[in-house]
Amino acid sequence: MTEVKDQKTFDPDDPMVLDGRPVQGDPGLMMELLIEEYARMGWDATQIEAIFANPFFRATHGLSDQFGVATVKARIKDVLDRCGVLRFHVVKGGC
Repeated sequence: MTEVKDQKTFDPDDPMVLDGRPVQGDPGLMMELLIEEYARMGWDATQIEAIFANPFFRATHGLSDQFGVATVKARIKDVLDRCGVLRFHVVKGGC
């Protein structure tokens, strides 16, 4: 078992702490780009819908609150119809 030494004490002014807050911009475009990003990571519609429904994920959940579940599902369908879902598998061995 590894012993952890010299643990850093909590610093509320630490610049490396994640801090989510609203920013200016086009929320509809942000939603499309987030959906496309997850699709390019191999997530399907069901997985992407789940992250928009989960309040732990503040950005996607906030967009779902703003636009509504029906709009989110329609946008997911539109984006996946346009760009698909990236799928790959690893093949071991020679050519």
